[in-house]
Amino acid sequence: MPANVNDINSASSAPPDSNPVLTAYESYVQNTPLVTRYVLNSVVISYFMSFFVDPSFALANIPYFTLFRFQLYRIVTSPLVCSSILNLFFAFMGFTNHGVKLEQSMGSALFGVLFFTLTIATNVLFLIVSVLLYGLTNNESYLGGVSVGVWTTLLSIIAVECAQAPPNSKRKLFFLEIPVLYYPLVLLALFSLFAGFKLAYCLGVAVGYMQGFGKLDRFKVKVEKARSWESERGCLRGFYNRAGYISVSGASGPNAWAEGNGGAGNSESSSSGATGAVRSPSDPAASPSTPSFPSSGGQSLGGGSRGGLLSRGKKTPKSKEERAALLERAAERRRQQREEEGDLAV
Repeated sequence: MPANVNDINSASSAPPDSNPVLTAYESYVQNTPLVTRYVLNSVVISYFMSFFVDPSFALANIPYFTLFRFQLYRIVTSPLVCSSILNLFFAFMGFTNHGVKLEQSMGSALFGVLFFTLTIATNVLFLIVSVLLYGLTNNESYLGGVSVGVWTTLLSIIAVECAQAPPNSKRKLFFLEIPVLYYPLVLLALFSLFAGFKLAYCLGVAVGYMQGFGKLDRFKVKVEKARSWESERGCLRGFYNRAGYISVSGASGPNAWAEGNGGAGNSESSSSGATGAVRSPSDPAASPSTPSFPSSGGQSLGGGSRGGLLSRGKKTPKSKEERAALLERAAERRRQQREEEGDLAV
């Protein structure tokens, strides 16, 4: 009997097995910057809502409802809608790689501004074109057209990066090497081949090129303005200390695309994921005045060793601080279990 009791006590004192779902979620929170995570969370929520209601009917940019019913919020909410498991899969595979890198290079504030600037510009242009086509043809189907899904904005982001990449660089699309300037157009043609022609996708690529070539510079936010938002009295002070937030001073610029950076990004963002707070910003004078896109060819869809647009970055090994925190939590659980066993014995 004593031997059996000792076996039970030793088994109960061992740390409990980790929950794989909780571990996966903690890794997702740690490796995904704030704005990218919020966008993907919204997409997931809208997908599960589609089992009960149609989120695209309430949130998608449909000219009839946006203009004639004055539901202007649709201009902002349309990229956050997903009602298909296939769209959800490709949204995660594309945005977790490309969105993470871009947010690490620009900072969360500027990336959020870029995301919604491209979204609003694309949707406004979609409304203008739809109304013009309706006026010219008197075909009411143009008023029922839909601009929806995160890929409308993601194609714009890809076009922005390609427009600012070196002109002689190339990208791989599966086994083809394509000049970087034409890569968004080839990607758009591939989407149209499998999913049919979508006006919103075409306008998204056009808006991305306009942003990349400086035609929308009047809507850009200056770095000094973004820093003021992140100050103690700024409008983003409530987000600054949240897990995954990357400050303007802590953005890594083109280094976000460096080999081996994976999903963790720079040291500041990875420490944010581990501790739930971003480190104090470095000296603004030491950081670049404006965030820049990578000087290389960037990521590729179906590429080789560096991973494509639909491939996730390599996970970096845990740091000494993270391992020490895990060991400390395990020791704390064992101590609590021993105290509970002592109370039961008494």
